[in-house]
Amino acid sequence: MIFDYSKITKSRLMGSLGLIIKYKEKEDTLYKYFLLDGEGLGIADYVSLKNPIQKEVAKEEERLMGGLGENRIYIKEEVALFLVKHFGNKTIEYDKELPGEVKEYINIIENFDTQLTLDDIYPIICKKIEKEVEFINYMTMRFIARDTESLKYFSYNEEIYKNHITNINGTLLKNQVTKRSEEVYISEALYEDSDGYYTCKIAFNIDKNKEGYKINSLLATDKESVYDFDVFDEISKSEYIDIYKVKKNDELLNQFYDDNPFMLKSEMEEGIFFTRFNFNNNHVKENIYVINNDIKAIYYQVEDEFFVGTYCERDRKYINKILLAKYKDYLTIKDSYFFEENVLYDFVESGSNDFEDFLD
Repeated sequence: MIFDYSKITKSRLMGSLGLIIKYKEKEDTLYKYFLLDGEGLGIADYVSLKNPIQKEVAKEEERLMGGLGENRIYIKEEVALFLVKHFGNKTIEYDKELPGEVKEYINIIENFDTQLTLDDIYPIICKKIEKEVEFINYMTMRFIARDTESLKYFSYNEEIYKNHITNINGTLLKNQVTKRSEEVYISEALYEDSDGYYTCKIAFNIDKNKEGYKINSLLATDKESVYDFDVFDEISKSEYIDIYKVKKNDELLNQFYDDNPFMLKSEMEEGIFFTRFNFNNNHVKENIYVINNDIKAIYYQVEDEFFVGTYCERDRKYINKILLAKYKDYLTIKDSYFFEENVLYDFVESGSNDFEDFLD
């Protein structure tokens, strides 16, 4: 088949990116969808669609790219194949299994030849960083995740990427950035590692040239352990929870996901859970970064109830107004709550199917 086009999200700085490659031949079309992960998986997911209707094409694109929060751009075939080969080789190096129908793309990993390098690719797959604080948050995130590729690309000193404080690809949960001078910024990071939660301070000396920001040097203090309940207090936020009675559960869920394929859908012990992310990553531009500030709403269906969790009054009013307008044949409002901290996700994880009993 002949290459038609390829599309990518400029989200590499968040750790993952979505890639779509379309091929065609006469009346046939083939879409290949890759989720590429730079933090330990390589190719994290792969599916393909042959001769799909346009609705299926759009739905799968939103499922893949809708939650990544960055612009989507068209790229050349050589760039797309480079990414498949590069991330596929990372999967093999990590001793992980390649996902999906491997025979549909293994030839690219094994035989594609190119003169492109990561230095050529990074400006394409990373968004342009506009402010120093945004750069520090992203680099703190990449440092905690042991993302050696990104640290090496964004550093003048190649030794920086060899420095680390985590045992695995850790997760930055919260970060506070303080400016000490035009070149020096301090991160106060709260993160999760393989053996628990920790805090540390990281000093960045940075520079800006015509190509963007670079790290001159990086110094991390000794880490200190943190109790899990303290972590919850640090990243928790106030939450509105609206509860609906549901008629025709299966019909509602099918229609809801069909309308919102960009949401992350998770099958839990007692019900179905959806996460609605913001369509941008503006939370990384803030002096205080919190991992869950990119979540706009969460939804949970259990038995004959549908829960909606939101985090500001404006979003609550808008989202619930849309729900009642679009799904009035399925939903009837039952109760509404306000909590000073996150509650709904704890209820989801508890395995309980009785919210009142859970609160007691």
